[in-house]
Amino acid sequence: MSKDITFTFDDLKRSHKKFFVAAFSLSFFSALLPVAPIVYMRTIFGPVLNSDSLSYLFWLTILLIFVLLINTVNDWLRDRIIFAGVVSFTNKLEERVFRTTFETETKNWSKGADILSRLRIFRNFLTGNIASSILDVPFSLILLLAIFFIHPLMGIFSLFGMIMALVIGLIMERSEQPYSEKAMEENSRSRRALTEYFRNSDVTMTMGNFDRAFNRWQKSNNKYLSYQAQASSTQALGTSISKVVMMVQGSMILGVGTFLTLLGLMPASMAGNLILAKFIGALAIRPTMQVVMGWSQIIQFREVYKELKLFLQDYTVEEDAMELPSPMGVVNVSNIHYQQDGTERKLLDTINFKVSPGNIVAVLGASGAGKSTLCRLLVGIQSPTKGSIFLDSVPIDKWDKNSVGMHIGYSPQEHQLFEDNISANIARYDGVDRDKLKKACELIGLNEQYDNF
Repeated sequence: MSKDITFTFDDLKRSHKKFFVAAFSLSFFSALLPVAPIVYMRTIFGPVLNSDSLSYLFWLTILLIFVLLINTVNDWLRDRIIFAGVVSFTNKLEERVFRTTFETETKNWSKGADILSRLRIFRNFLTGNIASSILDVPFSLILLLAIFFIHPLMGIFSLFGMIMALVIGLIMERSEQPYSEKAMEENSRSRRALTEYFRNSDVTMTMGNFDRAFNRWQKSNNKYLSYQAQASSTQALGTSISKVVMMVQGSMILGVGTFLTLLGLMPASMAGNLILAKFIGALAIRPTMQVVMGWSQIIQFREVYKELKLFLQDYTVEEDAMELPSPMGVVNVSNIHYQQDGTERKLLDTINFKVSPGNIVAVLGASGAGKSTLCRLLVGIQSPTKGSIFLDSVPIDKWDKNSVGMHIGYSPQEHQLFEDNISANIARYDGVDRDKLKKACELIGLNEQYDNF
């Protein structure tokens, strides 16, 4: 194995903790530096106008530009750190999932392919705006604290608005989740059905099943669209309510401040701070609102996170196969049996034979007799229920697949060329050696086509 991929999900998280710590530290500045324009505005309409000083205005403006430039660099640096961490994390997961999938029984390959597609959702979420907003939420409490210093009652109203946004998000999650889960189930069912129909299109059309097949698929797809519409409707309702809460919160800060001023509980000289509190309150609640409005993505990410963790627990990496010299080609099949899972029928029963190098063996039998299964067992794609298969006195599953695979030619019943030209397919993507390619073409009767390759 070229790299150590025997890690657990928790091991991988611990090894990438440094990226999270760095990004979280920079989030402090990402959350607080946007206050600079608000402070600039307050200073302009206070000390600057009262001082009647152009130099004061000039240097204050220079300072604002400098702070905003720092904020831009800080946000860029944080995004780069997050991206680097996520790419490193997912690349290691992809290698682990890819290898684990292909080392297990073929019945598990579809699960591995699904997990690889889930990794894209995992990556897109962590590099998106919602994940950045989650990092900003703890530091937004510092901005709320600033409003408390202006007046505690104004701070309480700002805190109330943030809590309301979170409560709305939780309520919407519980309301939307059942519809989202059912929509995903129906979508998977309709996609599987569609794939089956296209795979067996000849049979479907020949036997006159097109209309019935379409009706079955449409029924499942309509259920998916219905559940998706209900989930979207619930999410839209939550988003609309959250926006209203945000607008009310900003207006209430002004209203409460004015109320306190009219009652004489806040000096009239502090009236300018009301506008300051309104804008700070908007900045404080913004990360929370973005999290609430992206709640469906958070739910999806949480489910993907659980699936990835379970996959790594259920599908462990096999130990490295022993390093062996190139095989001589002696195949020894010893008392193998093969029985499909969930059935009592033995597809292969007490098979014994030995093949020496240079011999050609033909396996004949009726359809369903187990010829293809025997071939899959011989090359190690599947394991026999009982018995052993040896290559040069070494069990076939103990050979390193990458090493021994270069000495095996295998063509299943259903075979497709990989994406690339024919030369790359023949060379197995290991670099095209023109002499070896010509020799291979001569062996299989493609002499005339060689020049076109």
